[in-house]
Amino acid sequence: MTHPDLHPPDLTLDALEAAAGRLLARLPGAPEDDRVSAAPDARTLRYYQTLGLMDKPSRYDGRQAIYGRRHLLQAVCVKLLQRAGRSLQQAQVALAGATDLALEAAVIDGLGLETPSAAQRPAQSPSDPFAPLPEPVAKPLVSAQLAPGIFVMIDPTLVPDPAAMIRRLTGACR
Repeated sequence: MTHPDLHPPDLTLDALEAAAGRLLARLPGAPEDDRVSAAPDARTLRYYQTLGLMDKPSRYDGRQAIYGRRHLLQAVCVKLLQRAGRSLQQAQVALAGATDLALEAAVIDGLGLETPSAAQRPAQSPSDPFAPLPEPVAKPLVSAQLAPGIFVMIDPTLVPDPAAMIRRLTGACR
């Protein structure tokens, strides 16, 4: 699953703002909440970084921050979550540990983008050692707020009884 609009070259902050704006402009209507902008501006994108909603820049070219595909996916996902009525705190929980594949799937679904069919995708030889490996399928995590400002994500495939672990951790936070 891939979409050409979700594979930008290296982006400056202004270019990241423009790319996110172009993608989010595909959504019909304005956000229901007047306090939420339709697309993030540069200041908002930097704020997302401070909150951990978006990764730090990939690199710096002199003093210019350079962003990439993952940053674009994160920025669009935050806005999609806000349009769905989620707070930034809830977006933090929802996006914690999200893979690029999960972010891209959320953006494609949220924006209603069509992906090239398997017939249109270039065939990859199984013997090609440089062919990218498929990303693992994300497993649903169990999340909980232990105390104000303290959240935990538990992988139920690794922790046999997530509810019991949450109770123990909540007790430890008191």
